[in-house]
Amino acid sequence: MEQWLPLRGKRHTWVSTEGDRFSGIASVKSCATPTTWQVDYLQADDEDRCVALLEMINSAAATHGIRKLQLRLPISSPFIDGARRAGFWSYVRGYLYRYYGDRVQQTTTPPEPYCFRPRSRGDDYGLFNLYNDIVPPAVRRAEGLTLEEWQGNREQSSWPEQRKEFILYTKDNLAGWLRINASRGPGCFKIISRELEDDKLTWLINYALVCLNNKSLIFCIVLDFQWQLKRLIVDSGFESVEEYDNLNREIAIRTTEPQLVPMQV
Repeated sequence: MEQWLPLRGKRHTWVSTEGDRFSGIASVKSCATPTTWQVDYLQADDEDRCVALLEMINSAAATHGIRKLQLRLPISSPFIDGARRAGFWSYVRGYLYRYYGDRVQQTTTPPEPYCFRPRSRGDDYGLFNLYNDIVPPAVRRAEGLTLEEWQGNREQSSWPEQRKEFILYTKDNLAGWLRINASRGPGCFKIISRELEDDKLTWLINYALVCLNNKSLIFCIVLDFQWQLKRLIVDSGFESVEEYDNLNREIAIRTTEPQLVPMQV
């Protein structure tokens, strides 16, 4: 019911009606900074109502000074064509994997020559360089070409949840970034890494499994350019349960043209 309880400054919800019933609902939440909205819930009776809801979001986003809209839809969704009609474009395919293997009880120390520690605020520059070295240009364009854009487009949750972030590194550079999100029931993790030996990347996967060992369901999100991770995830006991499109829309912001006014003496 989160979409029906808008949070001031963090969540906005729109509904369409037909007679005395609802024919659609769309909800957005702010990302790390208030210049990006993520459409995290979208339901409508048909494609035309879907387009109308997304156009209402676009209009409101321009009024609020929002620069980007992000939307994630399953590839089987009937609203992908409607989203494209509303100005969204697909920039990367994602895969959701669910873990069906045995629970991992412990992990060994980090594989040499790497060190491992929780992420700190001072790691942003190094992580942004890691991100730029790995992700394709289309993804960087959608998620942030500058450090400020990249920081602002990071997903946020409206409700409290357990979050952990870790980095795998040497004295010369950052090699991997593990992000873990967990609610009361399920847990999910993402990994971004340079090209590593299989055993090093498998160690990162196992560490995530240990952190989520007490969760009823464990998921991993993999993007389509992460071929090595996709292979090792399957080898580690995961199965693909959903494919989805990540979509983006840039918002045209109204600006006020400077004008000359009489000086007050």
